[in-house]
Amino acid sequence: MIPYGRQSITADDIEAVTSVLKSDFLTQGPQVPRFENSIAQLTQSKYAVAANSATSLLHAACLALGVTDQHTVWTSPISFVASANCALYCGAKIDFVDIDPLTANMCPHALEEKFANASKNNSLPRVLIAVHMAGHSCEMEKISQLAKQYGVKVIEDAAHAIGGRYLDFPIGSCQ
Repeated sequence: MIPYGRQSITADDIEAVTSVLKSDFLTQGPQVPRFENSIAQLTQSKYAVAANSATSLLHAACLALGVTDQHTVWTSPISFVASANCALYCGAKIDFVDIDPLTANMCPHALEEKFANASKNNSLPRVLIAVHMAGHSCEMEKISQLAKQYGVKVIEDAAHAIGGRYLDFPIGSCQ
């Protein structure tokens, strides 16, 4: 089996988790804002919000963008199921954009063609979820340009790429 990513877990990481597990604050408490602040700094974002999963946060992003059963959301077929389920939880239809076989990320050329066809058929999506796979960024400059051209909102699913960079910015920073 070919893994799509490898984690690096240090003794300090294990000690930090063990400390929380032994504390009075398993799901809330002082570590949550500390974690949120660390993520905000890492991603150069003004805010960061922790939740039980990236799935929940993707769902919240879809809700914030008004995704309903009247909409379609496009995403990558190569991802954890959350990238599609978050829109399904809102009742939306899901469609997929082909990937670049070299990166496993959304192919900008396939996206451009799909946007052109959807525009002709009056079937543009409400939201596009770009999934950054295994620490590698999607080509966000092109994806963003196309989404703006067609009036489509973009959610960056950076769950698999936290700490990575794109054009000298943190992946997922919407820069």
